[in-house]
Amino acid sequence: MNVLVYGAGAIGCHIGYCMYATGNVVYLIGRGEHYNQMKRDGMHIRICDNEILKREQVVKEDSMFYIMSDINNIKDVKFDYVFITVKLDDYNEHALQNLYPYMGKNTAVIPPCTKLPFWWFYNLEGESNERFKDVDFDQQLSKYFVRENIICMTMWLSSVIENPGNVCVKHVQRGYPLKEVYPKMKNSADKLRDIFKLTCKSPDVDNIRSEIFIKSINSFAFNTVALDREFNNLQLSQDEYSKDCIRKIMLEGDQILSVLNIPIIQNIEDRISQTLSSTKHTMSMLNDYRKGKQIELDCLWEGFSSVCKILRIDMEFSKYMYEKVMDKVCTRQSSADLNE
Repeated sequence: MNVLVYGAGAIGCHIGYCMYATGNVVYLIGRGEHYNQMKRDGMHIRICDNEILKREQVVKEDSMFYIMSDINNIKDVKFDYVFITVKLDDYNEHALQNLYPYMGKNTAVIPPCTKLPFWWFYNLEGESNERFKDVDFDQQLSKYFVRENIICMTMWLSSVIENPGNVCVKHVQRGYPLKEVYPKMKNSADKLRDIFKLTCKSPDVDNIRSEIFIKSINSFAFNTVALDREFNNLQLSQDEYSKDCIRKIMLEGDQILSVLNIPIIQNIEDRISQTLSSTKHTMSMLNDYRKGKQIELDCLWEGFSSVCKILRIDMEFSKYMYEKVMDKVCTRQSSADLNE
């Protein structure tokens, strides 16, 4: 099969590796020095269980693995799967305009999972939810998708680019839980799950909205508190105040599932324990903050804020923590600009 991975970050590289290792043709789209290094010397990937190295490989370009910087250089290829693995700030209309020609009428598309998606209310079951079935709160993105072709996949790995060309998967938690959003893609979703299981984890899931919600609220809660406290996972696990803040954010967010009668498939304590089991991990936004890079917290909060307005729900403590952290980030950026 032909697989396009649009975004050669740490997760995108691991997905590319999983697809290539199971005999599929992979087109990996990257940029910058990371792309240059991979193009020259191949993609070096290490897969660990915290401190234990499980697997290590260098994947170089060949007739089954293409490392590219410009998607427009791909000619006459029909893709079975398209993974969109760019950062949320880059998941925009410009990116989708580039991708659109490669998302055919039968191409399964796996968009980012961290932010509550534009299709959140589509095909939502339950009589009480009928009034929400046509709600679209992100029309700039949704117009590029065939909704029936979407496969939702969440990503539960601690993964990082250690330096250009070198990716380390520090810990695999649940791997890649996935499910079709519409019945049309069931066979494609089942096939994709079987492929992932050959090299990673990909559990069966009953309710994909519950999965993606938990991933999104996890990301928002842990990244917000990590940025506020400037703690890695080990430090968060040892600090009761931090864990209490995480609990409060998750509890507020769970109102969304309750109102829509979506099952809460994992309780809050299990979510906290699962995430903090990656003791060597530092939350991605804290890593970016320390490096002076732009963080994505505003994208996450935008998704929750949009849904809360539609459902008339308050996330007062979450909003307070979000604004507190963004003030901190903006103050640091202003200081950096003055010192340039």
